Amino acid sequence: MKTFTEKEWVDMQETLQEIAVGSENKLQWAERSYQAIETTLLKIKEFILVYEFKDQAEEIHFFKEVKPQFLSELIFFMKVFYIEASKPPGDKGAQVSYYKQAAERINLFFERNPTFYIYYRMRRSDHDPQYFVRTVEKSESLPEYSLDIDPRFTTIHSYKLAKMQAYERLNDYIQQELHLLEHPELSFAAEGKKKGRSFWTDTKAALIELAYAIHSRGCVNHGKGDIKVLISDLEILFNVQVGNFYRTMQNMRIRKKTRTPFLDNLKESLENWMDDTDLNLS
Repeated sequence: MKTFTEKEWVDMQETLQEIAVGSENKLQWAERSYQAIETTLLKIKEFILVYEFKDQAEEIHFFKEVKPQFLSELIFFMKVFYIEASKPPGDKGAQVSYYKQAAERINLFFERNPTFYIYYRMRRSDHDPQYFVRTVEKSESLPEYSLDIDPRFTTIHSYKLAKMQAYERLNDYIQQELHLLEHPELSFAAEGKKKGRSFWTDTKAALIELAYAIHSRGCVNHGKGDIKVLISDLEILFNVQVGNFYRTMQNMRIRKKTRTPFLDNLKESLENWMDDTDLNLS
């Protein structure tokens, strides 16, 4: 299972990067991305319906870690499409109010699910067999995504977890749009950078680690820059969306071995390249 799902994830991310570069506007970007993710999820569902989990631990891993990773992407782009399709045209004040209302709806979702959100944020696992093992239990309300109606391919909390992850990212997206409305000069700069064709092909966590290193060093704007703006610039430059970078950084801070694996490897890679170059020149 791991080999199959990891390959699907890599292939899907490559497709999403191509869509991000080739789309003419946010609506087109969101719709095409949604369709690409849905195609991938359908393939994963076909696989899971004939796959027999080795044990309960593997089933929990799929419904807690693997599927929400894909499904949260789908929910994110679905919500972005709805938000951008209904956004009032023209008037800046109306758009600011509109985005703030959307952010309030997201906060309301978290307020209505405090217990499970705390469980998720604390990375607990004591209730995993109850939350992430398939049963005949049915939700009181239908999920927004039709594939999750099938009990063979979902658990209630697997869907809820994916929605939480999507909403965290959606909140970042809304805050970024609000920031651009309040600072239109950044929007013009971003449009110019979108002409680039570079792709970030390492992990999103690696880019976040790099961004925080640049920020902590004070490399941009004499150390007075906003980390949110810096990450937004890197996303545009490398045609990638990193999602909830605050949560990723929190996870980095509690790593047991090294908290900066990307930067450690980056330094090692550069030194190895220099050594190889010196040998070739000698």
